[in-house]
Amino acid sequence: MIEVTIPPVPPSNIALAVFAYPDRQWIGIPVKDGAKAPDKYAEAPAEGSDGIQRVALCTSEAVAIGLCADADHGRPLVNDRDDKGQPRAFTADVYSDYLMLNRSGTGYTRLEYKTRLAESKATGGSGGDESWMSKARTTVVDGATLEWQADGTLAVRYYVNTTGYYCVDAESTGDFTAQVQWLNTHGLLPAAEYPKVYVYLALTLAYVAIAAAWAFMSWRVWSEILPVQNQLFGLVCLLAVDMGMNYGFWRYFNSTGTPSMVYSVFTLVVDAGRNSLSFFMLLVVALGWGVVHPSLGSKMIRCVLLAIVHFFAGCLYGAGLLFRDPR
Repeated sequence: MIEVTIPPVPPSNIALAVFAYPDRQWIGIPVKDGAKAPDKYAEAPAEGSDGIQRVALCTSEAVAIGLCADADHGRPLVNDRDDKGQPRAFTADVYSDYLMLNRSGTGYTRLEYKTRLAESKATGGSGGDESWMSKARTTVVDGATLEWQADGTLAVRYYVNTTGYYCVDAESTGDFTAQVQWLNTHGLLPAAEYPKVYVYLALTLAYVAIAAAWAFMSWRVWSEILPVQNQLFGLVCLLAVDMGMNYGFWRYFNSTGTPSMVYSVFTLVVDAGRNSLSFFMLLVVALGWGVVHPSLGSKMIRCVLLAIVHFFAGCLYGAGLLFRDPR
């Protein structure tokens, strides 16, 4: 589901279109010599080439040349018929509407008005009663649900039934405020990020299994274990914790739509610890500790101090990424 929420302040008249990305060439109508151009001009190489102009909105000029009806004034134009006049097959439903939000808490859209008018006439009314405009209500039009709150806030919910990329296009003559939220079936994570949930879960289970097998095998030959092997076991355990923290971070993000600061900070610290311990192990093993030399003497102290400095530098680097201004 795609939800567009628009508050009534500032008052706005907004042309809104929601459509699937493969249908983008049919949003707007190409015009040549004052008439609708054939489909081959749907994607003109440049605006104005070969005398082609793309008309994006239903204006008085568009009504005059028959691109739309006066009742659709302000709506984004959809090229919904082919050269033979037959209805065009779209990848998904296209929602095209003109939203009118007033500071007083009253408002309506073109599609909503047409729907209410048709319903009124179907029941024998004249369609002159417009009291519904100032009431909280829910209207279903063209594959979308319009929910008006008592203060005039409008929530447009477009329900996605076909998997793919979707676009939200909004245009107004003045400034306006709107929030667009993309709600996937799996949760609130962007689709490109969602596989990370399963990747980190698999890595967590893998490292836990490795740590358990290592602990069992170490218990069997405990008297023969070298100090460096215990250090490696600790690194494997830290990796399991690190993957578990990342899994929890992405699960929480998927459930709430926002990252958890607690998970972020703990993951930052554990990541820095993992990198520093890996660096420390590489350094001391390269110097022969536990394999060639039972002790490194004063070199071990310098290695530990270097690992500590590396850890704090890693924390500062991670904090810089975490708390940076995204603008």
